[in-house]
Amino acid sequence: MKRFSQISAGIVAVALAVSCFFLGYLLAPQAPGLLHPPSTMNFTPEQWELFSEVTDLIYRDYLEKTITGTTLMNGALRGMVNSLGDPYSQYLTPIDYTDWTTQITGIYGGVGMEIGSKDEKPTVISVFPGTPAERAGIRSGDHFIKVDDVFVEGLSVNEIAGKVRGDPGTDVKLILERAGEMKEYTLKREQIIIQSVNGRILQGSIGYIQLLGFKEQTAKDFAKILEQLTRQGMSKLILDLRQNPGGLLSSVIDLASSLVPTGQTIVIIEDRDGQKKFSYSNPFTQKYSMPIVLLVDGGTASAAEILAGALRDNQLATLIGERTFGKGIVQTVEQLPQGGALIITTQRYLTPSGESIHKKGIMPDQEIQTTPEDQAAGRDPVLERAIQQLTGVTP
Repeated sequence: MKRFSQISAGIVAVALAVSCFFLGYLLAPQAPGLLHPPSTMNFTPEQWELFSEVTDLIYRDYLEKTITGTTLMNGALRGMVNSLGDPYSQYLTPIDYTDWTTQITGIYGGVGMEIGSKDEKPTVISVFPGTPAERAGIRSGDHFIKVDDVFVEGLSVNEIAGKVRGDPGTDVKLILERAGEMKEYTLKREQIIIQSVNGRILQGSIGYIQLLGFKEQTAKDFAKILEQLTRQGMSKLILDLRQNPGGLLSSVIDLASSLVPTGQTIVIIEDRDGQKKFSYSNPFTQKYSMPIVLLVDGGTASAAEILAGALRDNQLATLIGERTFGKGIVQTVEQLPQGGALIITTQRYLTPSGESIHKKGIMPDQEIQTTPEDQAAGRDPVLERAIQQLTGVTP
């Protein structure tokens, strides 16, 4: 089994028509061999015998003789991981894992949304701008009911994503639930290209940077835009994390190091034994100090919440918008010898003050909601309030 070095945490959503929700992924360091030799496993001889007996009965009696050992093993491994009851832990076959890794590129065939789990339901976490999902009116918080007339109950987040993704130009039919109302959509898949960092001078000395995820290049791209905007006269920053589903843990730590002073805590990672690892701002990263307003909403999740928590707890930013999603756990990706992988929840993260935000999110300093009427009229009251905060001008 290979454990990979840490890569960024989060939006490996790219090559999926819909991306799975990954906030804070760790690809663990290489370590050959099994993590736990069979002799240390908690299976009794009777349980091994039962497994063998069921396998023999399937081979002997099942109507379709074409069943293969690979099919049975993949099913058994999926079932074992699903028994954890954790929507973020999953077994990936070699084909699934290839799809998963291609997501890191930021380009995929799909409809442009991120899927996660909320209230034990498969849920739209965020919708990317300019995509079929956004144009159709799908929103963060919508719950999945059906994909192409197949009920999704009992399916993992990754399995649902697999049904939604597909070749550009093909259709996918979705039935989603919003506040008790069923909504049906037929979307044409497109090639989705997600540029995770966008920035510009908004007005005067106020810079605006939008982060849509945390991929391998995001921290470097962010640093370049910070430098460019600073040369253009930026002295105040609006950082937009709305509809940011997260991404790679290493990426958000690298990015936060540009804004958090040297030596201050960015995030605390806690394992199942309660052991804590503190991640501090990198002293070798160029620092930028200025008034910051952070925009958040219910689609701000995982690695994006790490950044929000770091800036809030270190008193470096004012948060404006809506309560964030609330995903405060970290998954480790273990590559398996056969080419597949195990994604398993191994840690939780805490904000610098020691707060766990899992399943509760982060409440902004100023709560402002964007209504459907605002969206229809092209208004952005959250951004307007952020500008007022930085200029000191009220309407």
